[in-house]
Amino acid sequence: MGSRGIVIGTLFSRPDGAACRSIVSDREVDEDAQSMARRLLDRCWGAYIAVLTDPDERGTSVLVDPSGLLPVYSVTTENHVVISSNVRVLERCTHVHLRVDWKDVHAFLCRPELRSRATCLKGVREVPPGSLTTIFGRSISEKLLWRPDAFMPVAPHPSFGDAANQLRETAIAVIGAWERSLGPVTVAASGGVDSSFICGALHCGGAAFSCVTAATADPSGDERPAVRRLAEHLDVPLAEGIYDPALFDPLESASGALPRPSRKSFLNGVDRLFAKAADDLGAVTIMDGNGGDNLFCYLHSAAPIDDRLRAEFTLSGWASTFLDSCRVTGCDVPEMATAIWRRMTRPAGFPPWPADERLLSRPAPDFESAEPVAPWTRVPVGPHGGKHDHLALIMRCQNHLHGLISPMSRFSPLMSQPLMELCLAIPTWLWCEGGLNRSVARRAFADALPPSILTRTAKAGPDSYIRAIFDRNRQAVRHSLMDGLLARQGLLDLPAVEQALGIDAYTGDSIIYRLLDLAEAEHWARAWQD
Repeated sequence: MGSRGIVIGTLFSRPDGAACRSIVSDREVDEDAQSMARRLLDRCWGAYIAVLTDPDERGTSVLVDPSGLLPVYSVTTENHVVISSNVRVLERCTHVHLRVDWKDVHAFLCRPELRSRATCLKGVREVPPGSLTTIFGRSISEKLLWRPDAFMPVAPHPSFGDAANQLRETAIAVIGAWERSLGPVTVAASGGVDSSFICGALHCGGAAFSCVTAATADPSGDERPAVRRLAEHLDVPLAEGIYDPALFDPLESASGALPRPSRKSFLNGVDRLFAKAADDLGAVTIMDGNGGDNLFCYLHSAAPIDDRLRAEFTLSGWASTFLDSCRVTGCDVPEMATAIWRRMTRPAGFPPWPADERLLSRPAPDFESAEPVAPWTRVPVGPHGGKHDHLALIMRCQNHLHGLISPMSRFSPLMSQPLMELCLAIPTWLWCEGGLNRSVARRAFADALPPSILTRTAKAGPDSYIRAIFDRNRQAVRHSLMDGLLARQGLLDLPAVEQALGIDAYTGDSIIYRLLDLAEAEHWARAWQD
């Protein structure tokens, strides 16, 4: 960015998605860091950090792009502020062995889907995406430049067809730009809407790609027939694999060198399976549909009805959204009428974010004390109250996205800035049009995808594989939790853990997942403590 700025990462221009090598302005001499940052946000997108200086050289500013696809962390020492996308680099630069912060581990385990400014390592904080952080001497200031309220729906609202066309065009440009940047791509196809949406964008953009899918050994988690239909319809190569519980290492952390134990332990096996398939297919990047439910506003509530009543009321339109929401949620008319009344009479604002205190010995900290990386809890949304729910959905997927630097070259492109901005601008009621969830995304590539994919509202997952993992490794999980670091720190309710460990692996409830998540946190902590 001329003589006073540099962008590190991957950067594309709007609207064509061409790769950027330089962004030089005629007004560079007069522009301050904030003006340069705003120009970057308006004209470009990607996964990057920009380092900028003011004309008077009073300090250095950094801007992390709003998508969060390049997480950036910081450590402040007596003499320096060290910023890196790799936490181990922070450790090497400061010559300080990073230690686990048990207070933040507890907060994370209480709300594992809340990505907070604090990580689970002492002194390591995440730099908020979309904010300009200015460092001058010992002073550090932050200003939020990218705000989601700038992209709330405005009247006149688009029609369903216009919204789908806009989403189609944006997705072709965005997914295509990533494909050109990241090299030969294979898509981790699950047979559902979100990964198929990526396939549709690549196909309609003329990109060459392949698909990979994995299935459980039993029929309960086998989506291969659906993925085969997709691959045959698009005429692309497909590699298939079977989850093998015998290859799972119960002592290996899936979160690796991350600053939080945020990945599921079973993902190690998935990573290896997909990496081998990608290599066989000649691909270097595996795109996944992570975050699709969240981005495409999969609300299971009366929010779309309430929004349409307040923002665009016509009797026919409101009645149509009422029936659509009944179909999406499975509610009958009296149930939905009650839900609407409750929603309309409750206090407006961001939805509650309850804590998960299962198997923990201490109560959760208040949600108000958390500092989300995405500070969106008080964003003004006008008459579109459902957009608070939409923003909460997006916040809930941030710990599960694969960014530009991810294990096994996994990448989650759906949260790219142009797609996020457009999806926020689409009213909630359009996302349930016709009684189908994520209906705008379905319509966007209706001409390219098999009808059987477009009408699916549910699909199988690896539940039986995860339960088999637990069953095979129950004793290892018991030893890790009953005699491990979390127990020594007093974080676990050991009698409750012991009772949960006795559950039937194949008929028991979701406590199995909680036990495996706690074991992942244990092995992550051991890796950092060692």
